[in-house]
Amino acid sequence: MTDHLPAAFKALWYELPLLATAGVLVCTSAGLVVLLSPGLTPLTVLVSALVVSPVWGAVVATTDAVVLEERGGVQLLLKNLRRHALAGLQVGVVPGVVVAVGLLNWQLYFGWRAGVMFVLPLAVSGCASVLLLLASCYAFSLRVSGRLRGKQLWFTALQLVARAPLVPLGVLALAFVDFLLGTSVTASLLLLAPGPVALFASAGTATFYGTEKHALHR
Repeated sequence: MTDHLPAAFKALWYELPLLATAGVLVCTSAGLVVLLSPGLTPLTVLVSALVVSPVWGAVVATTDAVVLEERGGVQLLLKNLRRHALAGLQVGVVPGVVVAVGLLNWQLYFGWRAGVMFVLPLAVSGCASVLLLLASCYAFSLRVSGRLRGKQLWFTALQLVARAPLVPLGVLALAFVDFLLGTSVTASLLLLAPGPVALFASAGTATFYGTEKHALHR
C-alpha cells in the first residue's frame, strides 16, 4: 500500500491556482443553492445535490490526477467540468435523496409531534444518511477515476469506510471546521476548504483502494 498523503501535502503549495479555482467554483455553486433554497430543508439538500455535485465531481477528478499522476492545473479542472459533471451528479444524488428523506422524517417527528410511528423511519434514514455521507468521501473518486458504478460503487465505498473510517471522518471534519470558521470569522475562509478537502479525499481513496486494485485512472 502506497501512502499518497505526502503528494497531497506537496500539492497544497504547487497547485495553489487549482485549489483557489476549485474553491471559487464550489462556493459559487453553493451560493446559488442558498439563493434558490435558503435554510436547511429537504429541498435545500436536493438542490445541493443537483447543483454542487457536478462541480465536486470535476474537482475530485482533478485532485485524483494531482495525487496519482502529479498532473493538475486550472485548465484540467475546466476540462473535467465537461467530462465528469454527470458522473458527479450521479454520485451526489444518492446521499442527497437519503439525507433529504432523513430531514423530512426529522421534521415529521419533532416538528409535527407525529409520535412513535416515525421513530423507526427516522432511525433508519439517519443511519443511512451518516453511512452514505462517509462513503461519498470515497465514492466520487471511485466513480470519476475508478469507473465504478451502481451497487458496486457504493458497496466498495462502504467497505472502505469500514476499513479506513479515519479518512472520511478527517475529510468531513476539515470541511466542518472551515465552515465554522467561515461563518463565524470571515466568509473568505470558505474559499480555502474545497480544494484541500478534495485533495485529501483523493489521497485517502488512492491509498486504500487505487494502488492495490489498480483501478483509479485505468
